[in-house]
Amino acid sequence: MIAKAIRFFPLRCISVALILPALGVFAAGCATYGYAARGPKPDFNTLPVDRMTPQETTSWSFLWGTISHLWSPLVCAETDATGKCTRSRDPCDGHGGGEVHLSLAWYSVPLAVVTLGTVIPGKITVYCSTFVPPNQGP
Repeated sequence: MIAKAIRFFPLRCISVALILPALGVFAAGCATYGYAARGPKPDFNTLPVDRMTPQETTSWSFLWGTISHLWSPLVCAETDATGKCTRSRDPCDGHGGGEVHLSLAWYSVPLAVVTLGTVIPGKITVYCSTFVPPNQGP
């Protein structure tokens, strides 16, 4: 019965039906952006980073990137009685991010197709720097 139903579809339609979902799956992981901070002169090497405790979040971009929010990896240190954060702390202990990666989630491409590109999520990962500059003396 299935063979009879397939016989009525042209081969071109079947091949397109198989290729398009495959392209969507492969395209979902193809966009990744990275940034590595550099150390001081004279060599400007990349800073050492702590890969054991990455700070991660999903950032949403709306209306083709015209509306997005600035993300700062702060952790709440104290809350009041209502649960509102009263004091934040830097998870990198003042060393800053040594490496930052932005990649698209697996559902980014299907969501972009459905919303015509007006909503696109991105996964942000920040690795804290472990670089401590030497004391400069008096």
